[in-house]
Amino acid sequence: MKKRTAIMMGVLAFGLIACGADAEKESAEAQNKKEETVETSSNNPEPEIDVEKLIEQLSMDVGIDASEDAVSFDFSLKNTGDSPVILGFTSSQKYEIKVNNSEGDSVYTFSSDKMFTQELTTEELGSGESLTATETWTNVKEQGEYEATITFLVDTINDQSLEAVPYQVTQSFTVNDENSAQSDNEKGKTYGKGQAFREVTVSGENGSYVIQGEARVFEGSFLYSVEDGHNVIIEPTPVQVSDGAPAWSSFELNIDVPEDKRPDFGLVTLTLFEESSKDGKPTNVNNIPLESFPSE
Repeated sequence: MKKRTAIMMGVLAFGLIACGADAEKESAEAQNKKEETVETSSNNPEPEIDVEKLIEQLSMDVGIDASEDAVSFDFSLKNTGDSPVILGFTSSQKYEIKVNNSEGDSVYTFSSDKMFTQELTTEELGSGESLTATETWTNVKEQGEYEATITFLVDTINDQSLEAVPYQVTQSFTVNDENSAQSDNEKGKTYGKGQAFREVTVSGENGSYVIQGEARVFEGSFLYSVEDGHNVIIEPTPVQVSDGAPAWSSFELNIDVPEDKRPDFGLVTLTLFEESSKDGKPTNVNNIPLESFPSE
């Protein structure tokens, strides 16, 4: 009897030892798999998103047209890259306009008399598409020098938060009797100096425009196109000026947009640009509002 008991105890002890060994083996295998997973993850990290590149992919342009008692602001944000972007906003307000007089006093704020829903909103811009807007400050009470700051309130690009305010332009303008004395066809919008284009003015309406300015471009060559934010109205068209960079040369464009190609609502925009000699991509891109068409 004692012999049998001893044998049974030995078998039980052996079984416990074997179970313990199996458990240790399984634990070791699990640990090895975990370490392999961690190592694989560290060797293949998620690609970092270049936020700076995303910011540079969007180009902002502003045009200001002042009359005796009203000022029109035309502005746009264009996706100049090859891939689409999704812009995130913290509310339904997508932009702000603030105007100060020559003494620095605030005289107009676009949002001051408006209500906006406090919910996250987004705008998707495909390659070449633009987010455009036109607002008018009416009942301007005093003539003189003013300064407008226009901001697109972009909070995120492709879900990447922006720490700064990259899409903000401050531009000066004048309200005086000379503006009101001009006819509609004589009024022009003047755009500031740039690397390749400067002193660009736009005149005309109802699809017929004259654009004058100066260009400093390689071999005296640049291109222009016209679109409405969704459709290309005039395909890229080459322009040759008298001299190449570093000299500045004057140019004049006469552009006619057929009635059947004008949008029912939206901003028609002229784009001036060069083509890179390396890869043929657009460089020195300037987006210039031509005319805003309201819905009927």
